Amino acid sequence: MRNAIPPIKQWLYLLPVLLIGLSGCIPSITADSTYDRSVDFQVYRTFALLEPAMANTSADPNLYEPLLDRRMRDAIAAELVKKGMTLDAENPDLLVAYDVSVAQDAATASPDFGYAYWFGYRFNYNTADFQGYRPVAQYTPGTMLIDLISASTNELLWRGVAEGEITVTQTDESKIRRSIISILSLYPPNQPPRR
Repeated sequence: MRNAIPPIKQWLYLLPVLLIGLSGCIPSITADSTYDRSVDFQVYRTFALLEPAMANTSADPNLYEPLLDRRMRDAIAAELVKKGMTLDAENPDLLVAYDVSVAQDAATASPDFGYAYWFGYRFNYNTADFQGYRPVAQYTPGTMLIDLISASTNELLWRGVAEGEITVTQTDESKIRRSIISILSLYPPNQPPRR
């Protein structure tokens, strides 16, 4: 009579199939980027995270979540270091700004700063010559944005986004990290600069 329970060896063969099947349950995060095609990104070796300036807004201050802010800063810095860059707050080549868009009812729009997770906290850098630039307010709520700015010219050079992935009232560290990894996997751009 045959044993109703298959030997352990047969179960081990099923393990990879099970793991592949379960990996499909983890939602993938789709990221995109745009950048100044005239820039040689290989010359940038150091970075600093920008400190946001407070904008005049009447948005709900209860939406600001310091833990989310800290997790984003730490994860962005860690990913850039993995890419061989060095954190240098004193003399950076690149400045890093980040944001998460929120719904219109959660933050009040301001013509100068748009609205964002930081209830009006915005960064001040030049976007005039950045082709395809969209203010934060024009992104789907929950979209994470990471901007890389030239420290010497204060010009936006590269923007990466993960659309609609972050819930500002929850600080899901794994989702934050996956979004940041997805976004920064696109930096530096593979395309050589145009001269």
